[in-house]
Amino acid sequence: MPEGGRRMAHPKLLIAVDRRQFNRGCLTSWLNTLGQGFQVTGVADVDKALQADELARASAVILSANAPMGSDAWLQSQIAWLNANRSDVPIVVIAEADELRAAEMLVVRFHLQGYIPISSTMEVAAAALHLVIAGGTYVPRMWDGDRPPVQMPLDRMPEGTAAAPADKLTPRERAVLDLMEQGMANKIIAFRLGMSQSTVKAHVHNIIAKFNVRNRTEAAVTGLHGKLPRPLAL
Repeated sequence: MPEGGRRMAHPKLLIAVDRRQFNRGCLTSWLNTLGQGFQVTGVADVDKALQADELARASAVILSANAPMGSDAWLQSQIAWLNANRSDVPIVVIAEADELRAAEMLVVRFHLQGYIPISSTMEVAAAALHLVIAGGTYVPRMWDGDRPPVQMPLDRMPEGTAAAPADKLTPRERAVLDLMEQGMANKIIAFRLGMSQSTVKAHVHNIIAKFNVRNRTEAAVTGLHGKLPRPLAL
């Protein structure tokens, strides 16, 4: 037993699924050497290559598309198989820079736990995976022009809301808002800024009140765009 009598935490088993051997090997090696308590197994197909004991122990599954996400039948078959055989395991997808919109649609359609853009830093990707394993969802707030992500509330938002002046926020509130705009949950914000979750919640409450909006999503949109756009109808 380690010094002090504390047990070492078992690494979280992640399943990285990609039919391309080189990409799969790179992703597996990168996650295994990241030093974030992950143990990664790479497979080309969850149905044909994943062992029963690995499926039973998996904390999350990472899927990489091999074709445009909206038309990738293989990717959708992987999701369907996982939902049929291990419906409780979190699934995230790796998204290309030009596939973020399709990734958002995929998350909504199949109730996935999010997506990670390949442009993410190692630290952000690791934090996203830990959040997903803990039961959260990671969906970066990235979209073109005034089109909000599909996870936005479907009730009508007020249009033309004036941008909140920067001087309404304290420096710590601005720091919290910056991470809210990246789609980070309170757990990750607390970790990144060295705060308790209760402190983060208090800052979020204050930001919502100062921006005169209804929720954190509207606050993030206000911070990014200066006004609240209409939601995209699904």
